[in-house]
Amino acid sequence: MNPQIDLLTRRRTIKTAFELCASASFFCTFPALTQINFNLEEETRISRSAKYRMVFASPYSNDEWKVTPHMHAELKKNVQEMSQGQIFVDIRDDGEEGVGPVLMEKVSRGILSAALVSASNLSPVAPELDILNIPFWSASNQKYINLVTSSSWKKLIIDKINSQRKIHILFHYVPGSRTATSTKIYGKTIRTPSDTKGVRFRIPSSNVLKVFYGLTGALPQKVAWGKVAEYSKNNLIDAMDPSIIGLFSGPGRLRNHIGVISEIDSVHDGWVAVISQRWFQSLPPKLRIVLHEAAEKTFIEHLTKVAQVTEYCKQGFETLGTKIHTPSDDEKAIWLEFCGHNHPAWAPVKRRIIGSQKRFNELLEAANVNNGYTYS
Repeated sequence: MNPQIDLLTRRRTIKTAFELCASASFFCTFPALTQINFNLEEETRISRSAKYRMVFASPYSNDEWKVTPHMHAELKKNVQEMSQGQIFVDIRDDGEEGVGPVLMEKVSRGILSAALVSASNLSPVAPELDILNIPFWSASNQKYINLVTSSSWKKLIIDKINSQRKIHILFHYVPGSRTATSTKIYGKTIRTPSDTKGVRFRIPSSNVLKVFYGLTGALPQKVAWGKVAEYSKNNLIDAMDPSIIGLFSGPGRLRNHIGVISEIDSVHDGWVAVISQRWFQSLPPKLRIVLHEAAEKTFIEHLTKVAQVTEYCKQGFETLGTKIHTPSDDEKAIWLEFCGHNHPAWAPVKRRIIGSQKRFNELLEAANVNNGYTYS
């Protein structure tokens, strides 16, 4: 088998197999919100006999599978089964190995074999991903799915990142679009950009998000993901922008420090499963292919869960008494005028990240073309 076989071709094959399997519910089903349990004896056997060990670190808890589509168990199951036990997956959850930039640094240096990080926190190592943070062009779940499954994305972004030999993109998560959310202490509803003027707005490690909120008049402050709850509780920031899922499942019980959530749908709060190039290259070619196939299967299963997880989180916020504001069409139009992707301020950013407006337009077009993966 050729290890360079085209990933998009494998995606179509795996997707077709998944759909056939799902349709034959009497034979094989993938319930959206069920927990996968592992037999301890079998796990011990696989761990001892496996030729390779993939340590997958995540900021999210294994136990919070209902409120975050972290896919820990699904990824572990798929990799171990599809590699026929040659790869054992060791999940280090709940920030055990760090969160955000810490995980990104450990994977890029080969200290960890794999991790779940946000695309924004990955941007220092993979600056190409920061193109996602130019607002109002690929924020919705379907447009984001269209984009990250396109040949243009693979050619202009993924291949470039992988060629740098630090990290290897395994698969994308689709946790929903970013919000404009006040802390409980600040408590105001952010309806339009003018409501952010002078507001201490937390951002992750993304230079593009810094430009974005600078255009609105906010005061962007880079704060590590693991510190956001603490900063909110101690009145060190006024607002933040994670997705509904990110806000509810964030570290430090962030959900308890949220004021008002405004669903402005600006930028997708994309997460990425990444692996160390050093570890990836240690695998024989056939296992590299198997790992990608297992990741693709996990990605497809993930798409069946996100809507229910999002609704679960919304109900959780309702129980907490947290208000969720849906901006009107007029309010959204103001956001577009102030900082949409056609704003002149983005021209030099596009050139710096991907070289030209023409290449950005190619990605923009890709975000509007469904490749057979549908958000439901």
